[in-house]
Amino acid sequence: MKTKFNGILTLILALIVQISFAQEKVISGTVSDETGPLPGVNVLKKGTTIGVETDFDGKYTINAKTGDVLVFSFVGMKTIERTVTSSNTINLTMTTDNVLDEVVITALGQSRSERALAFAAPKVKAAELNAAQNDNAISALSGKVAGLKINSPSGNIGGSQRILIRGSNSVTGENQPLFVIDGIPMDNSNFNSSNAQRGAGGVDFGSTINDIDPSNIETVTVLKGAAAALYGSRASNGVVLITTKTGKNSKKLGVSINSSITFSEVAILPDLQREYGGGSIIPDFDDKGNRIGRNGFAIQNIGGAEYMLVQYNTDESWGPKYNPNLKVLHWDAFDQASFPNDYLKPRAWVAPENDVDSFFKTGISTNNTLTLTSASDKGSVLFSAGIQENSGIVPNTEVNRHFAKFSINQKLSDDLTAVSSINYVQTSGSRPVIGYDDNSVTQKFFQWGQRQLDYKRLQKYKNDDGTQRTWNRNSWNNPKPKYSDNPYWTINENLPTDRRTRVYGNASLNYQITDDLSIKGSVYADTYNFRNTEQKAIGSQAQSEFLERAYNFKEYNYEFTANYKKDFSENFKLSALFGANKRNHTLNYRFNQTTGGLSVPNIYNINNGKGPLEKNVDNIDKVVNSLFGSVSLSFANQLFIDLTGRNDWSSTLPEDNNSYFYPSASVAWVFNDVLFPESNWFNYGKLRFGWAQVGNDTDPYRVISTLTLDTPFKGDGRVTSPSSLLNSNLVNETTTTWEVGTELNFLNRRVNLDVTYYSNETTDQIIPVDLSYGTGYGSQWINAGKMTNKGVEIQLGLKPIVNENFTWNIDVNFAKNENELVELKEGLNSILLTNAPFQAQLAATVGKAYGSIMGTDFIYDDQGNKVITSDGTYAATNDLVALGSANPDFSAGLRNSFKYKNFDLGILLEMSKGGKYFSTSHMWGMYSGMLQETVDNNIREDGIVLPGVTGTVTYNDDGSYTVTNTAPNTTRISGQTYGTSHYGGFGTPDAQNVFDADFYKIREVSLGYTFKGEFLKVFDKARVSLFGRNLYTWGLDYDGIDPETVSTGSGNIQGLEGGLQPSVRSFGMNLNLSF
Repeated sequence: MKTKFNGILTLILALIVQISFAQEKVISGTVSDETGPLPGVNVLKKGTTIGVETDFDGKYTINAKTGDVLVFSFVGMKTIERTVTSSNTINLTMTTDNVLDEVVITALGQSRSERALAFAAPKVKAAELNAAQNDNAISALSGKVAGLKINSPSGNIGGSQRILIRGSNSVTGENQPLFVIDGIPMDNSNFNSSNAQRGAGGVDFGSTINDIDPSNIETVTVLKGAAAALYGSRASNGVVLITTKTGKNSKKLGVSINSSITFSEVAILPDLQREYGGGSIIPDFDDKGNRIGRNGFAIQNIGGAEYMLVQYNTDESWGPKYNPNLKVLHWDAFDQASFPNDYLKPRAWVAPENDVDSFFKTGISTNNTLTLTSASDKGSVLFSAGIQENSGIVPNTEVNRHFAKFSINQKLSDDLTAVSSINYVQTSGSRPVIGYDDNSVTQKFFQWGQRQLDYKRLQKYKNDDGTQRTWNRNSWNNPKPKYSDNPYWTINENLPTDRRTRVYGNASLNYQITDDLSIKGSVYADTYNFRNTEQKAIGSQAQSEFLERAYNFKEYNYEFTANYKKDFSENFKLSALFGANKRNHTLNYRFNQTTGGLSVPNIYNINNGKGPLEKNVDNIDKVVNSLFGSVSLSFANQLFIDLTGRNDWSSTLPEDNNSYFYPSASVAWVFNDVLFPESNWFNYGKLRFGWAQVGNDTDPYRVISTLTLDTPFKGDGRVTSPSSLLNSNLVNETTTTWEVGTELNFLNRRVNLDVTYYSNETTDQIIPVDLSYGTGYGSQWINAGKMTNKGVEIQLGLKPIVNENFTWNIDVNFAKNENELVELKEGLNSILLTNAPFQAQLAATVGKAYGSIMGTDFIYDDQGNKVITSDGTYAATNDLVALGSANPDFSAGLRNSFKYKNFDLGILLEMSKGGKYFSTSHMWGMYSGMLQETVDNNIREDGIVLPGVTGTVTYNDDGSYTVTNTAPNTTRISGQTYGTSHYGGFGTPDAQNVFDADFYKIREVSLGYTFKGEFLKVFDKARVSLFGRNLYTWGLDYDGIDPETVSTGSGNIQGLEGGLQPSVRSFGMNLNLSF
């Protein structure tokens, strides 16, 4: 295998060198503007892909021949061309240009002048994206683009993200944007179970878009509304276009190395109390006068001696107050055979020396990438390979990735160009279980447990015979765990595993028929297989088991396009596109799980179960055929009109309704040349308007009957028919969107403002409705309902200081989106999306924002006072009511970038205001006496009188109520009664566990130094930087939970926390070398 790899690598290197060419010389110089050296200027050899950028001092070096033309371009400056002569030096000064003409990649890879765009298409370049060296390219976008909302729990190693562009559009369908990498439509499935997403236990396996190497990205462009319409039904939620690096290099062989190391530590934990231990207070005597306890502890005669014992067969902390003078037998004093030194040795009753925080470790991530490039007049080539190794804050957890990419762009003749790339990614992991689950260690830390536990002592988690040694014993002489496994048993014996191998790439041929007409044929492929396992060892608290899942995904897109571009005059230009696409999508799923427990310890195989094997098989096939076209018109380089149309034929809709057409139209007017032709302070102004319709189909097998393979019964195979009635009249959802915006530049482009107002309306929502079981079915998918999103996006760029040695840039983005589910089927007011592990629900409710958290609320009198029941706890509504939505009211990002000589400093702040979440951890943490709130103000000794009024509550049939006979509350309750009342199952309000999701964060900080001049003997470029991510969070409603850790997965479940992984802050260092 090694010999084969070396042979392949030799061939690749030979190809790279062969493409390079001779007879070149080194051209160097300095590019300036009126204030001094100009960094970041693009210097491109005309007619090729060879190019470089000027450094911080405006200097550049490029290889070229005499007669070559060098093109110098920079945003806001007039483009300059210079022909290479006998001189090896070309210096020049650029002047301000009121014509904004930066090229932007838009839908289907079309290159457009930014001036001509009739829609917002924000772009994030590699330097900004990777400033803080985030291992996850999508998380690295957070806070950098207006209207792009990313929820990425930082504590979930290799975890998933929930990405929304301008809010949710579909009640039950996909709301994630389409990701396109180098023209390849990429699958972004998330294999988290619904239980994992709703907080009921599972594993966050991450989003499949995480397979891309961030260091290989050149730019990320976000398309919204009409800008995305050409991509078809999958683009109804917008498109994220990712362009990766190619072989753009001026030398025969370019080599770059990027290496970083990151350290991560726990940032936010629930505040646990350290005054009282576990169990409950044991009275000294029972009802018959027999002594059963002393000082709040149970007593036990062992070997003729009396001992005070901690009540370890409970998992609550309502026990005695710490007292160092009390000596008691702890959980580890009873295993004489394996640990004789601890046997029957009492220890002081005190807070632990090694508390919960000592369980977590420092996570370490390393990322190393090698890239080889070369280019010539005939084309370019790139080969890169990289390794990411990540260890998590939970011991034994890790996620590792191996990347490789080869791309080539070659002119086969003057008229024929071939472009191809292939990418290989392998991801493997051992990830922690999250949510309310037997194997979720953090759920046991913060919801149930005993506060006197010393976690260093728990590290000895096994007895000599291999059985588990845990604190939660059934009794002093019965070591079997009653409720909770030892956390070290969990992370050593019960960790899930996963592995995904992915190959994706493209191949295309472009033929230039005439100067105006070209045709292109392309194949885009995305394939992967994913396998994960989960296990519970024999000896665990729960029944032992083993399960495995396997997914095999394939998608091929076959596409033909014809492009026509014609400049009929200086004042009239036309560009037209016509194309066809065929998409074949296949997903095969296999599931196997043991039942009845495992037969043989430490053998994890589906054939090791005692009972019959539980199986599930699913095969999903989908085909979409499409025709599309666009026309772009330019009048006097001031007025721009774009028209597009696309028709899809989807196999998932009924034959009579499987065709749907959606058009778009947009117009832009650059008005500064007309209204302010001679202005010195107003440099650029554009008005734009866009309108589009986009269709969205449904999942496979909602219109045809299928059978599901089930678990065998007594050895006989079984299949089941669908529980949902087919609907032959189902049609596509339709999203109609329009937006209006303006772009303004002032003071020689020192001030740049982009403002957009948009409105989206999605009709014919595909939703399930319940049917009478008399029909033989439980539900049916129908078209009904309307959802809207309306909002504003603002991006502001400022350059307060620009001079020879120092520059200061400020970038601000702001987004506000208002979502509303306007209607559903007549007579239907709400659709249940999911349940929290306990109590709360998530629903789509008419008149509310999508994703309403439903639960019981406080009762209020007409003065706004909370009503207290006769037992001293809060009164609650009889019905579930909307307690808020997870959707924020608005979000914003603020980035300050400074450059002083060779130093650069970047600081990114991000905030989110509004939205709610329901916390199961807070509910059970209060119930079990774990949280600091259960001891605040000495309530365990003094009790508490809840603020509010008593009164008579009359509940009405419509869910409303009236409160009469109010009086100030004077009933004092115990601290334990107050804590346990947070569980709404006792008739108290669920709203006690609902919190605002506001946060403010120092998202990124980076400090870099670029070496140059005499320091660079070997390297063309050398840069070292220090960075930090998620350094500080403030403005939290509940200080124990980072709102970004609440929801996991990329689906529609949000705002329900069931057992979080704590968020992390990260620090690191990066080294980038080029030669």
